[in-house]
Amino acid sequence: MKNKQTPEIRFAGFANAWEQREITEVSKVFIGLVTSMTENYREDGTLLIRNSDIKEGRFEFAENPIHLDEAFAEKNTTRRLKKGDVVTVHTGDIGTSAVIGDREDGAIGFATINTRPNKDILDSDYLATFFNTVKHKNWALKMSTGDGRSNYNLYDFNRLQIPIPNLKEQKQIGIIFKTFDDIITLHQRELTTLKQTKQGFLQKMFPREGETVPEVRFPGFTGDWEQRRFDSVFDPIPSNTLSRADLNYDVGKIKNIHYGDILIKYGAVTDCGKDVIPFITGAEVSDYQRHLLQNGDVLFADAAEDATVGKATEIAGITSIPVVSGLHTIACRPKIKMQPSFLGYYMNSPSYRQQLLPIMQGIKVLSISRTNLAKTTICYPNSAQEQSQIGIVFADIDHLITLHQRELDALKETKKAFLQKMFV
Repeated sequence: MKNKQTPEIRFAGFANAWEQREITEVSKVFIGLVTSMTENYREDGTLLIRNSDIKEGRFEFAENPIHLDEAFAEKNTTRRLKKGDVVTVHTGDIGTSAVIGDREDGAIGFATINTRPNKDILDSDYLATFFNTVKHKNWALKMSTGDGRSNYNLYDFNRLQIPIPNLKEQKQIGIIFKTFDDIITLHQRELTTLKQTKQGFLQKMFPREGETVPEVRFPGFTGDWEQRRFDSVFDPIPSNTLSRADLNYDVGKIKNIHYGDILIKYGAVTDCGKDVIPFITGAEVSDYQRHLLQNGDVLFADAAEDATVGKATEIAGITSIPVVSGLHTIACRPKIKMQPSFLGYYMNSPSYRQQLLPIMQGIKVLSISRTNLAKTTICYPNSAQEQSQIGIVFADIDHLITLHQRELDALKETKKAFLQKMFV
């Protein structure tokens, strides 16, 4: 049986038991700004670090980070952060931490707990890594206060016990997890770039409001796109009102697409042969003959708590198991032959979705009616080849996004496993 004061996985050459020391014994702890100071926000000045900017092992700032007026910052100079300080989330995703680097040197935190390690005893990267372990986060949650939003107070933080190996071992642990964080950051940036690229193409490869040709077009295609009213392009298909309680993921003769899955799980195209779709419990296909979907049909989520209402998905990949459209969905079938994937991406483009904003109804829950949807305008190229190429380019981008997301998730899981095994 392993000593409880040594980790399960350890670098070769280290054998001594780890010490347990209170955080205040081996570092200086101080709090960030605690009151709102929006009147001191500037485009330039002293960088402000908020809880939302802190991710595990890194900082992610908005495109235009918030800065503080220099005069105000000077009045709070004792709160300025230095390179090597560890910044911890105080409210929200409590315990999550990152190390101040060159970019953040001199910044001031808002609602953050800041730790300045004694460099002769404690390595910054090691400390931040420990803060990001499940063990520390669970302790922080246990100690936290607040109604609905966790609050990690300074009193409890100051009582925290830190497991401390010798400095050389700390540095090696810090290096390996810093490497993990750097790779994760790189993959996250690549994923973000891909999503931004897709969004840019969605804006430019479909005509804007009042226009009949897109800004970006494949070579060889000219002429205006067709513009027709929704109800002249689509026929309605009946949907059912089955709740989640009527569905299961294990066995059945017919699958059912729920509006919540359109909003959260499915993309512009739902592959019924690959995507996870629940079955209707105890249903017979004969009960839903008028409801059966075909490849190329389009489904809309007709209700949501925000402006995602109206999100659409095109059906693909139906084989031997029939599929129907479920609760809070509007199902429709093209009267005109359209190439695979084109409608799925068009219906989710800014070009079409801007038409949905004026017809959204409700306050707490937004909805779109089939009647109002029928009044919108569908814009499409008559060329089947152009439709096809548009569908292919977006499908390829989505495939790349999926691959990058899987790689990112795998990296995070690997890091999580090492965090559990390399700390006591």
